[in-house]
Amino acid sequence: MSLNTSKCPVSFIKRSIRMQSLDEWNRRYCSGETAGVTKVFFPDAIAAYRIIGKIKVDRFLTQVLTGHGGFSEYLHRFKCKENPSCICDPACSESVLHILLDCPANDYERRKLECQMDVKLDLKSLSEILYSKNRDLFLRFCISTCKIVNKRNRI
Repeated sequence: MSLNTSKCPVSFIKRSIRMQSLDEWNRRYCSGETAGVTKVFFPDAIAAYRIIGKIKVDRFLTQVLTGHGGFSEYLHRFKCKENPSCICDPACSESVLHILLDCPANDYERRKLECQMDVKLDLKSLSEILYSKNRDLFLRFCISTCKIVNKRNRI
């Protein structure tokens, strides 16, 4: 079957198909039970798609945005580390969110970043920061924090 594009531009058809596929992707992403860490940063797949295209993603940023990497909690899950404990407290799991938001070992750098951005880091603000003028400051903090954790966990 051939399409008659004389009454409708091909670009319109392509854009419509692309929007349908993005809508389906977003529906599956939002209703899925996986990607818990990623959803904290990117609650919406369509908006995430736009942001990811604007940032330079490297292995450290990938670890932070997905939770898959050199964090004790993740390493323990795959039997690469004896326990999921953070250095700050043996009863506390070293997860991405703990390291970025709560870990006392990162208090100084976190507070410094919060002052520079004039934003308190919490679960709600993480996604908002990625869409703000403070994105680059925050991503540098994420990368440097991830490097420290990877080095400590020998990744």
